[in-house]
Amino acid sequence: MLAVHGDQGWEVESLDALGRFVCRRPATATLRWEYRREVIGARRRAKVLAELEPEGWELCGEWLVYGYFKRPRAATTGPAGALEAPPAAPGRWLFLSRRGKAALAVWLVLVGGATTACFMGTLGTGGLAISIALVSMFSALYTAHLEAAKGREAQSPPAP
Repeated sequence: MLAVHGDQGWEVESLDALGRFVCRRPATATLRWEYRREVIGARRRAKVLAELEPEGWELCGEWLVYGYFKRPRAATTGPAGALEAPPAAPGRWLFLSRRGKAALAVWLVLVGGATTACFMGTLGTGGLAISIALVSMFSALYTAHLEAAKGREAQSPPAP
């Protein structure tokens, strides 16, 4: 989605605490943007920055183990990277993959079940809070694990 919106002139300014992109597009937007995501753990940070900064990539946000980089498309395509007229703002504000939608649905069912059990007297208020916290924590850890594994896979050299 960053590539799509970057092509429309949206520039990522930062990421918020939840990992959402804070973007802007001035009314007089003239640049298209390129984005890339890199795994930048504590040990890889300096190496990744040293490799990408000479190519014009600028760190625009960090979340978990990821660093998000941006650069104007004109850095690689020249005048073709200019934006003639910015398209209309997207109609949606939240973009989730199928897996993201499924995970959200499972999370809602589990939290809904814990809430129902609380009101039926099976769980007390403390049990509800603990159940919601555990479901949220394990789903966040599992998602972070999947994303980190995908990032490591993308970084590893191809098998001979």
